[in-house]
Amino acid sequence: MTAVVIGDANVDLEIRLPTGLLPTHANPDPEMSGGGSAGNTAAALARLDVPTRFVGAVGDDAAGRFAIDSLSEAGVDVSQIATITIDSTVMVIVVVPPDGDRLIYVWPPRGGAHASLDIGRAMEALDDADWLHVSGICLRVAPARDALLAAMDRARTARIPISLDLNLRLENWGWEAGFRDVIVDAVGRADVVLGSAADEIAELGGASDPVTAARALAGDERLIVARLGPGGAMAITSREVKEATGLAVDAIDTVGAGDAFNAGFIAARIEQRSISEALAWGNAVAASTITRRGARSTPSRSEMEALLGD
Repeated sequence: MTAVVIGDANVDLEIRLPTGLLPTHANPDPEMSGGGSAGNTAAALARLDVPTRFVGAVGDDAAGRFAIDSLSEAGVDVSQIATITIDSTVMVIVVVPPDGDRLIYVWPPRGGAHASLDIGRAMEALDDADWLHVSGICLRVAPARDALLAAMDRARTARIPISLDLNLRLENWGWEAGFRDVIVDAVGRADVVLGSAADEIAELGGASDPVTAARALAGDERLIVARLGPGGAMAITSREVKEATGLAVDAIDTVGAGDAFNAGFIAARIEQRSISEALAWGNAVAASTITRRGARSTPSRSEMEALLGD
């Protein structure tokens, strides 16, 4: 059963500031890891033993090569990643002060190689797909937007289940340039829509109560998955609400927790497990990930199963 993930891949550079006034030579070295919402979910799926193919674009630069290598090392099929010369690979710089209240900067702040996602590669990658997952990050920019929507259309025609992670990032870019209309269009093509309950589902659905908002988005046939952070997650349709509480863990780094949840949920659904089991898998993968540093610190399948067993 093959999952195809289409979207953004970049690199994360984490800089942890020292405590107190230490000499320059005592500062910790920056740590680089693979990143990107879609890239993180693809890597996590592969770690869960789901055959996964990633479709995207990176720049012809050191960061782009690092992004591809990090996905390949995680077990992801990277044959459909394009390397382009007109833009650079996005770098997400995470600055962590001693108090742990991280600051996140994106370079370049607009554009980036992921915008050049190729529609031909997206279509080709679906030939033997059993699941399609896309990220809203690439719906903000063309031609990536057109490639994602076309891939969703083809998947619907082929009856391939489609999941959409909203990734609205309204705190950075708001609803500029007609983005709301694009997202609503994409939601209409998806079978499963995943997002933060408060920041995304409620905002897009037009209600402060995430269940009411989710039902507005669900229509007659769509499943809305609202992530609740430490509280777990809910799965909402027009007819019912299922809830799964989060696992109690000591959080070290919450970057990428939503991407990790997506992978656990999708992996369970690919295996035709119930919605309740899929919520539990999502919670377990996210909980394991936040106990370690880095968005790519997701668990193997055996580690996830051990956590669920405990």
